[in-house]
Amino acid sequence: MSEEQMNQNEKTETQCKFTLLFILVAVSLLLSISSLVLSVMNYRGITIGGGDNAQQQSNDKNAISKKYDRGRSLDKALKTGKPIIVFFYTDWCGFCQRFAPTFDKITKGISIKKEFAIAYVNCEDEANRKHMEEYGIQGFPTVFVIKTDGTRKQLDNGTFFVDKAEEIVTKDALAVIGK
Repeated sequence: MSEEQMNQNEKTETQCKFTLLFILVAVSLLLSISSLVLSVMNYRGITIGGGDNAQQQSNDKNAISKKYDRGRSLDKALKTGKPIIVFFYTDWCGFCQRFAPTFDKITKGISIKKEFAIAYVNCEDEANRKHMEEYGIQGFPTVFVIKTDGTRKQLDNGTFFVDKAEEIVTKDALAVIGK
């Protein structure tokens, strides 16, 4: 093989490598953009292929806020002078929707009702942005216990979906206030 042919082969090989690299970068960029778009759609509660009616029905059916946004605000609970157990949630969060019935049972338990004021913070409501920032809320669901002296402790959300979650979360909440 002549030197000219070898140079031509090297050029062809380099062009193939460059083309392959370009394709990999383009595919990676497209996947990243798709992932970002899907994340934003999920955050806003937009579904694919269902149209506005399907999305509205889904939000109405699973809307935690429809049940809890009435009169159980953190601001109101802070005025009670009692320790507070507070649930930070969003309607679009599947984990929040799954945990809400458990939290409901926890807050209906006699020991929790007796010891705590109960609060729900809808993190989609712009009025609650101050609470999200104050408590450093970055994920959902999040539950805090706030003692009467203002100190607070975030409960381990790893316990929210285990067997006996009601029992464990209740015990953990009471332990924070020394009960």
